[in-house]
Amino acid sequence: MPTDRRDFLQSVAAGWLARTPAAAAQLGQPVVCRVVDARSGREVPARVRLVDAEGKEAVPLGHPEELDKDAQEGDVRFQSRRYCYVGGIFRVSAARLPLRYQVLKGYEYEIAEGEISPEKLRDGAFTIPLKRWSNVSERGWYSGDIHIHHIAPKTCRLEMEAEDLNVANILTSDFTNDQDQFEGRVNTHSGGRHLVYVSQEFRNNQLGHLNLLNLQKLIEPVKPMRHEHFPLLLEVCDQARAQGGYVAWSHFPSWPGVESPLDVALEKLDGLEILCVLEPREMPIFMKEVVPEAAANDGLRQWYRYLNCGFRLTATAGTDKMTTFVTVGANRVFARLDGEFTYQNWIGALKAGRTFITNSPILSLTVNGQEPGAALHLDSTRGKALDIAARAESQLPYHRLEIVCNGQVIGQAAPRGPRHRAYIRLEYPLTQSCWIAARALEDIQPYRARGLPFSKVHLDQGTLLSDYFGTRRPETVFAHSSPVYVIRDGAPIRSWGDAQYYVRYLDACIRWLKTEARFVKAGDREASVEAFLRGRAIYEQRAREGRARG
Repeated sequence: MPTDRRDFLQSVAAGWLARTPAAAAQLGQPVVCRVVDARSGREVPARVRLVDAEGKEAVPLGHPEELDKDAQEGDVRFQSRRYCYVGGIFRVSAARLPLRYQVLKGYEYEIAEGEISPEKLRDGAFTIPLKRWSNVSERGWYSGDIHIHHIAPKTCRLEMEAEDLNVANILTSDFTNDQDQFEGRVNTHSGGRHLVYVSQEFRNNQLGHLNLLNLQKLIEPVKPMRHEHFPLLLEVCDQARAQGGYVAWSHFPSWPGVESPLDVALEKLDGLEILCVLEPREMPIFMKEVVPEAAANDGLRQWYRYLNCGFRLTATAGTDKMTTFVTVGANRVFARLDGEFTYQNWIGALKAGRTFITNSPILSLTVNGQEPGAALHLDSTRGKALDIAARAESQLPYHRLEIVCNGQVIGQAAPRGPRHRAYIRLEYPLTQSCWIAARALEDIQPYRARGLPFSKVHLDQGTLLSDYFGTRRPETVFAHSSPVYVIRDGAPIRSWGDAQYYVRYLDACIRWLKTEARFVKAGDREASVEAFLRGRAIYEQRAREGRARG
């Protein structure tokens, strides 16, 4: 590890030490522990859990024994497990040995487990090697969390290095106090393959929330939240895009809100945050009253319905991290860059749809050799089937790798081996224009059968994933690619039934606007209803086109 980088990371750890002078005074005879990359031997930041011979949790020297329940950054605790962030070196008291350890570093390293004991020490020191089994950045794929709150950029840098995360998007908003951290560029605590950018979440608790990335200036009002329902979020999308920003609908499964169908219809969104805050196969939590047939339309299905109407929406992911119950990057989006790794190139990859989202599995998909985000224009007279291939490997177990076409599963495989490898290759006859994606899934039904409340935050017991990576609500092991779009004979992708669903959705929204929404003056209500009627007309037109194609 270069000296300047190591010094930077250790300075963050020293900041925590300074807050606990009593611990610093009781160091005694410390045992130096090094966490190293097994291949290079370099010290690497990581997340560490320690348990003594009596089953009691222990922490490295200098880390607080108990976490402040109101803490928003630093060491984490979830699922009744305590983890500490270390900058490559940590120390423990020899009196506490033996200690069982568990060390994690993102999704592409094996989880290291073992024991620190006196007989295993070498010159009073102990080394924990971490084995990297995957390195997709070598193929241009770089990971990011698009939704982080309440963390200082300097602290975030240590945590993202420990979690093997390349891009961290800290979002200032109406409920945060970090507007002074916004610079309109990559943050000064960035470096190498770890970039921090402070941007903005724009919120209205009925219309919906937006993640605005790559902003050069903040969108007003930043504080307080605007409680009236005009202007609509359409205006915010336009302002963000005008300055080169990327616009994603925040935590889409939990909060599709009133306005998302309108913003999709008018093509104001670049992507949907499919993996964030709520398991994608669970039902919406907020503004359920405007979601038609909510019990059968989880966030994943609503995304599929948009795709079936011909809208191209990239899959993105974030944590909505606000406390030490959540690890930065627990949900992440990998984007494939053209050219060197820079923040602007990473945003460009998001806009191009070259992504997959994950909370553990590493996923790949090709259709006729083309990766997610590609659009293939094919002539049916040539009569050739599509050549589709998908692969998944995972640190944590899952049950199925699937290929999905227009929302329907057309191929599946069960994972095998120590890294849960699964592979599918198939030929698929092209009978209509379609979108194709890959996904890796853990079965959700066993959790439902035991009554796990997926809608509850900060549970002490949840899912396998939540044992290792903190999430605000329980999530299953999940990954999903953005689609490859296949256009047959120039005909756009259309579905009568899915377009009609969003006609019903907008009808419910219009009723809500007329009866419950808050406006300063009558003209604002009329303008809002008019905008929603324009969106409704677009879905009606796409429904007619879908019916005409049978």
